[in-house]
Amino acid sequence: MSDKLQMMLEDAKELNALGLMSDSEVDAIAVMVKAREVSSRIAKVKSMTGEEIKAIRTRYGMSQSVLAHTMGMSKESVSKWERNEIKPSGPALRILNTLAIKGPEVFAK
Repeated sequence: MSDKLQMMLEDAKELNALGLMSDSEVDAIAVMVKAREVSSRIAKVKSMTGEEIKAIRTRYGMSQSVLAHTMGMSKESVSKWERNEIKPSGPALRILNTLAIKGPEVFAK
């Protein structure tokens, strides 16, 4: 898809040079191309089971309280995740994915 968008941008620039497309239309396409490039470099978020969350936490020697504090969550939320009562989503899941890959050092001062 990004190749098609890139081709569209090149075509838009040519049309702009001929006076057939406005600068703002070319800029809008350029923004779409840039957004697609940035998006393609961001890792997909993987859902996690309670067992996976607990494994990450224990791998780094973290208690539920420490993990909760690191994430800005409650200990109860971490406990419920690990018991598969609820599933983390949104920013919490992104933080867990980052923690799994980078370790807790990523949150150091």
